[in-house]
Amino acid sequence: MTAVTDILASGRKESSPETIWRRLTRELRENHFPYLLLIPSILCFAALVIYPLANTIIGAFAKTDTVGRAVDFGGLINFRDLIRDKYILSITIQTVIFVFGSVALTVVLSLPLALILNQRFPGAALARALLLMPWAAPLAISSMTWRWIFHDQLGALNYVLNSLNITQARTAWLSDPVLAFACVIFVEVWSSIPFMTIMFLAGLQSIPPHIYDAAKMDGANSWHEFWDMTLPQLKRIIIIVTLLSVIWAFRSFNVIWPMTQGNPFFRTDNSVTYLYKLAFRSLTFGKGYALAFATFVFLLIFSVVYTKVLRSEEG
Repeated sequence: MTAVTDILASGRKESSPETIWRRLTRELRENHFPYLLLIPSILCFAALVIYPLANTIIGAFAKTDTVGRAVDFGGLINFRDLIRDKYILSITIQTVIFVFGSVALTVVLSLPLALILNQRFPGAALARALLLMPWAAPLAISSMTWRWIFHDQLGALNYVLNSLNITQARTAWLSDPVLAFACVIFVEVWSSIPFMTIMFLAGLQSIPPHIYDAAKMDGANSWHEFWDMTLPQLKRIIIIVTLLSVIWAFRSFNVIWPMTQGNPFFRTDNSVTYLYKLAFRSLTFGKGYALAFATFVFLLIFSVVYTKVLRSEEG
């Protein structure tokens, strides 16, 4: 009886799952050289991502001096001061409108453009190459160029409108709050269209052509092909590209700051430009840290909820 018990016990020990620590140790022992090659990348990631993120989290819950160093634990005092800020509500609304408005417009314009570039026509390769120019150019330089285009006295836009007799007025595009906000959204969309279009174009070219041939044999028209076949095939790409575009639009500093610096009267600020003003102009680093942390948490929650909802729809 004892021998049988010992055999069963030894069998249970052999079939017991391997612990995470032993699995990690075995993996490092068997594949130590690839992991050694990863050390420089890990150190760079820690220095450029982990350390700034940790510093932001610490600063959001700490009292800071005039150069942004944490000097004492402050609890939620930075968030309390941020909520009491008289501009924070309007900045939040502007950020939401700017982000989701620009992303929605980019999707609406990029998908038809990708469908056009997916066709065979003379100069298609040249058109695809030219499409990448706004995305390849440094965004800050492009934004400064658009600032001069929108200039009320020297800008090319007013000159063209006057030459075509559309209007003889010198419109102050970047001085009017509504027009200035529309201009920064326009430039954000203009700079985002190339990337999104190329991604959609790559997705379109990965769709097997035989499914369209079968649909045509069944009598499907162009609209049915697009709605019932093209869009479902592009769904995963649309999900990924839209999520990336939302994250990038939230940190769109290189568009707004060179063009307007948030003017007039904070009416073109978003969360990133406003936290820059809080930290480096008003020297209220605590509020800047709090706003940066709140933006990070919002984007994290949005990303998780967004992907889970869309995955549940797929299931």
